[in-house]
Amino acid sequence: MIRLRFAALLFASSVGLCATDETPPTPKWFYDITRVAYTDLPNIQTLGDWPEKLIEDCAKAGVQLFISRAHSGEHWNELGWKSAVGKPDPKMGDRDRTREVVALCRKHGIRYIPYYWAQREPASVAEAHPDWRCVNSKGKPTSYLCMNTPYRDLVRNRIVELVKEVGVDGIFFDMFHARSDECYCAACKAKFSKETGQEPPLKEDFDSVLWQQWTNFKYRSIESAMLEFNRAIKAANPEAALLVNSWNAWVYRQPDRTTHNIRNSIRVAEVVDGMLEETGWYDTVDPSFFAFPALHNFMSWHLGGLCKDKRAFMWSSPSYMRTQPVGYTEAAIRVLAMMANGSVPAQSVPGRDVMARYMADIAARDECFRNDRLHPWCGLVVSEKTELWYGRNDPKNRYVKGIYGAFQTMMERHLPVSLVTDRDLERGKLDGCKVLFMPNCAAMSDAEMETVRRFVRNGGGLVATYETSLYDEHAKPRDTFGLADVLNAKKTGAFDCQRVVISWDVKHQHGAHLHLAPQHRWASDPVIRETLMRHSATQPLTNISYGLPLNSRMLLVEPVKGGASPMRIATATADKKTGEVKRTNTPAIIESTYGKGKVIYLPDDISTSFFRFGHEHWARMMELALRETASAPPPVEVTAPRLVQAMTHTQGNRLVVHLLNDVSSLGRSQNVAGESLYERREVIPIHDITLTFRDRSLRRFQFIPGNTELKAAQTKDGWLVTVPRLNMHGMVVAE
Repeated sequence: MIRLRFAALLFASSVGLCATDETPPTPKWFYDITRVAYTDLPNIQTLGDWPEKLIEDCAKAGVQLFISRAHSGEHWNELGWKSAVGKPDPKMGDRDRTREVVALCRKHGIRYIPYYWAQREPASVAEAHPDWRCVNSKGKPTSYLCMNTPYRDLVRNRIVELVKEVGVDGIFFDMFHARSDECYCAACKAKFSKETGQEPPLKEDFDSVLWQQWTNFKYRSIESAMLEFNRAIKAANPEAALLVNSWNAWVYRQPDRTTHNIRNSIRVAEVVDGMLEETGWYDTVDPSFFAFPALHNFMSWHLGGLCKDKRAFMWSSPSYMRTQPVGYTEAAIRVLAMMANGSVPAQSVPGRDVMARYMADIAARDECFRNDRLHPWCGLVVSEKTELWYGRNDPKNRYVKGIYGAFQTMMERHLPVSLVTDRDLERGKLDGCKVLFMPNCAAMSDAEMETVRRFVRNGGGLVATYETSLYDEHAKPRDTFGLADVLNAKKTGAFDCQRVVISWDVKHQHGAHLHLAPQHRWASDPVIRETLMRHSATQPLTNISYGLPLNSRMLLVEPVKGGASPMRIATATADKKTGEVKRTNTPAIIESTYGKGKVIYLPDDISTSFFRFGHEHWARMMELALRETASAPPPVEVTAPRLVQAMTHTQGNRLVVHLLNDVSSLGRSQNVAGESLYERREVIPIHDITLTFRDRSLRRFQFIPGNTELKAAQTKDGWLVTVPRLNMHGMVVAE
């Protein structure tokens, strides 16, 4: 079992954690879980046939792990179990309903983890201990309680009691997050001052390293509490599991608000046994912006990548406006999308008939899904520091749209992709990647850059875009690229052409074009050439236009050494007063080698362009760059429509390709927060999907579910198999 090292609450120039502690090993049973039923039903009272009949029906459906509420903060008067460290809620009467739920789960062979609402308690706790409350920058108490006060001891004692005395199989903390305007209580101020020698800053200031230290302090406070809690419950029972809610892949702040800067850091994965992310009822209130339904794919992939050595659980509540359950098709596609992208479904229980059907879907795939991992052919770098510090008060537009565009490129081009975080780069963990994809990874530390250098020098491929490495780990601008030696690039200027401006008035001219040039190999690529050969009614049929309009941010660059590429970026902007037009002409691509590795640097924000406009040629250019620089080709090639997502997993010696049919009656459409909620009601089958496996040592190919043997034909590229029909989801297993 892998033992991860976690650093204690000491700053080293606010960059990272120093002293180390051991995180207890995760119980083996937790890795083997694939069927989870999550409910917000309260343990303090019976509702309808809850808990007896519902738990019985969950068992009949094949549920392995069950979650319900034993603690609900100020929503309840007290606790959902009889406790030596707190009063039981009066609604329970003389019974101990959490112990009853545990007994029912044991009877039916189900593991049970209770819900605990983090940092929220019944009014009696805060009334007895007002100094435990979190405090905002104005000195006013909030509704949350602070983990740097003796409140931490109370929570630790309660969860140890749940594990040791009540007999639960672990603890699930919900909403354990750092908030934007907390915590300025006496305990936090004293601890921060001791560690930094300074008072906590009161106002958000992205140009201040002190503000970053303050934010990191809040994250490290959560992580140290999580580590302490994990060690405490493991001391009570080494088989107990700690699960915590994470909001890292959708809670991006709004430019005019701070309320959505509520999250925990990615490092919490290092100190717990599993993380859970939420999607589902957020379809109606979600402040994100990714096209539905691909948001669910991205969130599950991101969470699965954070939990490489642990287990990711994706939560969904398949209902209209949180009340009316959706039908089987929508509920099942969500569950299967979670599996395809590397997370265990932990869906809130809809209709029991629907639950029974999708639990059967999971069970039919269980053997080839349990304890698997996404294949690391391409490591897509998602940088928390770039999001937080370079993204400043508008991370969506400054950074995250480019990440979404990069992921959607990989998803639609059927390329194997796994998550690489800036934390992974800091620690030098790349897990067998053949190529790194760094879309605008702007804020990088020296340690991260050294990992990239070593990776490329040893033969790995690198594709980087726009401002990658142009800022340090605090998002302070560098004079030149930190990876200038690897990218072979120097910045000479910048041009912002994000707005689409159509004007025939020379005084309003402001635009940019990418000129491919006939002699560049990409100009003859069939996918790109199809775009170049499009004609207007006034153009001859033989016309080929090698210019593609660019509507993005871009840098003007030159290679440090070697000749410039014929693939160019041309810009033109007019002085509004004089009409004088200023023009530039700089490389649109810098191709080089570094050690044994190949590097392609693209100076425009190409992945954001693809996210915004969806033009096929942008996705194809990114695909070509990845294929040409990778130290080895993808292990499997999939030929299928774009709306079929193909995600390659490894499971021991198996290669497992998940095929998710995302064709539906709604397509991918913009979600309007607070207004729109879509339900997929039909599945349109896809026929004759082909897969080519390059590893000739593979001998057996099956389609799951159904354990159907697939005949393989030898080709010059490897074993070719055909899936005659794909309905909602299937897995091609090669071994």
